[in-house]
Parts: sequence; structure tokens; C-alpha cells
Amino acid sequence: MGTVKDADSNKGGIADAERVSLLQDTAIATVRVGKDAKSWILHKSLLTRHSPFFAAALNGSFKEATSNTVELDDDDPESFQLFVQWLYTGEIKADLNDLPTKACRAWALGDKLQCPAFQNSAMLRLIRYHRDEFLTEDTMRLIYTVSPPESKLRKFAVDQLCWDRSCEKKHPFKAVEIMAVEDFNRDLLECFLLGGGAVEDPSDEASPYLEVVDVEKCRMERDISRV
Repeated sequence: MGTVKDADSNKGGIADAERVSLLQDTAIATVRVGKDAKSWILHKSLLTRHSPFFAAALNGSFKEATSNTVELDDDDPESFQLFVQWLYTGEIKADLNDLPTKACRAWALGDKLQCPAFQNSAMLRLIRYHRDEFLTEDTMRLIYTVSPPESKLRKFAVDQLCWDRSCEKKHPFKAVEIMAVEDFNRDLLECFLLGGGAVEDPSDEASPYLEVVDVEKCRMERDISRV
């Protein structure tokens, strides 16, 4: 068992002491994001420590390893800014406007960067927000747009919807309104078939929605990419 508070105790997936040690490495890399190529100059050690995606790009045989520059043309600069914030502080700040949209897009970026600890931080923001707010139709549609089938983000969305609709307060939208969303029918049906549609409050038990953070695997993938 683990509440949102318990799950959030390991910020950034690594100890603060290790983060300080990584910051002592002076090697840097440039990451350019979006169509306008917004640039960040970041510690290479932090990028490769947390993300096998960056480890492969910056330590492997790709051109990025020579130029120490990675282009993320199709990604959202605002989401990457949250990744940078998390990279250096170990958390995503909660006082964000339009938090559900930003948290969902951050989760999706973490999926691309193969950074489960960042995904978990975004997920915890999302779960915490929905302790007091209903899941909206727009958020559900976005989740099914940015996440792959059977992802934990989709599991959270369906479980939260079922929980919201079990509450006495009137839910702001009907599930039938998003039946056209691909895979939603299947996921909602599975929720009802497997659990009768009865789920616990996701904020009471966050672990089903969190990715497994394998620190040792991350180190191995980083080291392999250097061979």
C-alpha cells in the first residue's frame, strides 16, 4: 500500500547526494525543442543518468554524441521545461495553470525519453489534483491521444472516472460522450468486468499508476551505450 504522499517521497528517483555529485561533472549538452528550436544547455551527466534516450543519443554512435546536441523537433517546449525543472529539483511544481494538460503532456514526454521517474512525478501531480476535481472530458481525450494502449496513464483515467461517477456529486460529463475515443470502450468495459466498476480512490493507493524505476537498469543502459 502507498498513498500519494508516500509515493512522492523519493524525488527524482535518485538521492540528493547523487544529484550533487552529477552536477560536479562539467560536460554539457544542448537540447533544442519544438519547431522554433528553443534551446537548453544542460548537464550531460543528469540527462544520461535519468534517460536511456539521452544516454543512447549522447554516448552512442549517433551524430548527437559528437555534437553534444539533441533535436526534439516534434516535442513541446513547455513540457520539456517541466522535465528540466524536475531534472534539477527532483519535482514538478504543483502551482501550475491548467495542471491536468501539463501533467499529461509531461507524462507523455517522459515515456518518449524513457524516464519513468519523471513520468511518476507527473502522475502524482495528476492524482493529487483529482483528489478535489473531477476528471474532465478534455483531459480524458488528451490522455487517450498522448498515451499508448494499456498504459498506466490510461488506467488512472478510467479508474478516476469510475471513482468520480461513484461519488454522490454529479459528474460534469457522461462517459457516452467519449465513446468514440479509440480504446476507451475497451478499457471502460474491462474496468466494469474485472471490478464491477467499483474502484478505490486513486489518491488512496498510487502504486498501480506508477512506473517501475529500475535505477540499476538505467545505469547499465547508460554504460552499454558508451561501448
